[in-house]
Amino acid sequence: KNAVTQLSNVLRSSLQTSKQELIPLEKELQIVKDYLEIEKARYEERLNVEINIAPKSVKAMIPPLMLQTIVENAIKHGIGKLPSGGCVKILSEHLEDYTEIQVLNSGQYQPESNSDSNLGLENTKNRLKLSFGDSAWMSIGNLDEKTVRTIIHLPNSNKSGHDKNHDH
Repeated sequence: KNAVTQLSNVLRSSLQTSKQELIPLEKELQIVKDYLEIEKARYEERLNVEINIAPKSVKAMIPPLMLQTIVENAIKHGIGKLPSGGCVKILSEHLEDYTEIQVLNSGQYQPESNSDSNLGLENTKNRLKLSFGDSAWMSIGNLDEKTVRTIIHLPNSNKSGHDKNHDH
């Protein structure tokens, strides 16, 4: 596919999904992959991508374009600022009660330097809270001096938060 086709896919998906409250991670990943292809064409060898998704986690429900926004920030504020570029890794883990998605990117997280992406992060946190209450959260910070890590913690939908039967 060429970049134009990919771009139109990304735009079409984002228009279709923005109306939906939650979509499966599988669908969100498709948008992210299309988006990454465009960015790879732009950054060429400066951008490396690794995706490692636990098969069971693809059914996790996520607010639309949430992961895409995080990946976009990772490239714009992380890799885009590094002369030699860097790597974006998207990993997921599926556990009994929750699914965790991690985005690791080259760079350093400096919250105060860019209020625009701060607003985006606040937005993301609010969307999680609206959709899941306190059973979902997101955090971002420096893993080490070369890597930023964002974690999205999502409850698995087949477990309702009110079901306490497994506590007895």
